[in-house]
Amino acid sequence: MNKLKVITLSVLSILFCACGKKSVDITIPDNNCPSDKELVTKALNGDEEAGLQIAQMYYDGNGVIQDYTEAIKWYRILAEKGNPYAQYYMGLCHDEGRGLEASLTKAMEFYKQSFLEFKSRAEKGDKDAMFYLGKMYSLGKYVTKDNSAAVKWYREAGEHGDAKAQYTLGTCYSEGIGVAKNYEEAVKWYRQAADQNNADAQCALGACFEEGNGVEKSATEAVKWYRLSAEQGNADAQCNLGYCFDEGIGVEQSLSDAVRWYRLSAEQGNATAQNNLGFAYETGSGVDKSEEEAIKWYKLSARQGNEGAIANLKAKGITDFD
Repeated sequence: MNKLKVITLSVLSILFCACGKKSVDITIPDNNCPSDKELVTKALNGDEEAGLQIAQMYYDGNGVIQDYTEAIKWYRILAEKGNPYAQYYMGLCHDEGRGLEASLTKAMEFYKQSFLEFKSRAEKGDKDAMFYLGKMYSLGKYVTKDNSAAVKWYREAGEHGDAKAQYTLGTCYSEGIGVAKNYEEAVKWYRQAADQNNADAQCALGACFEEGNGVEKSATEAVKWYRLSAEQGNADAQCNLGYCFDEGIGVEQSLSDAVRWYRLSAEQGNATAQNNLGFAYETGSGVDKSEEEAIKWYKLSARQGNEGAIANLKAKGITDFD
């Protein structure tokens, strides 16, 4: 990862005021900064969208080490400017005690601000705001939990072309959340999102083809969509693609390719992939046999409650997963 020095741009504020933006007086740690220097520069120069992206990176641990405190630095500044996305995440952090004092009162204050702004923007056709309104109804944040209302807003956003909403609506139909379960409808929405390169939707669509849910069963199509998703870094898709190579489902069997995809998924914390990788090491399938490596991956999986990994360890007389 490229490192940047800890800096502030407060001394450059006069420069950027001329462009209609104010610089952000904030520091980024040189030992945990995003590698995208252009994004960092934009954020420090006052670009709200870039600031939100950096906040989300720290919040999710995507491209940087997860750090709620660093995320909150950005969310707080943007929330004070009235940004509803930052307000929502400030509420979430207070709600769940992530990097901030756990306080339902403070959480509700931020949720209220974000909800009212999302509603205003959604009514003007903002698809991102529509999606977040659906999310707030789905989770019961500020408003009473209402899956039907959530689906209404997901549909509005989906019909406006929002891929996240299309994927989420597909999941609602797949699981019968807020609507009657309908795999054909699920596939319809998954496909729209997948065609926009949404990795979650591609993985879900692959699973539909593998299981024959809402579409004619096709291992080849399943692998196609798993691969597209896996190449974007989706851990579930990587695990599923690994299993396809492991068993020769839709592709020529290749234990080494199975291990490669299992490892990519396992390193992201996917418990199933960790167990499968442990089994590969135990049996020497596609990798040199190693009892030590097998136990290592089984334990990582077992700590997440994976029953297969727990059983594999117990078969070795191991009941301590720490």
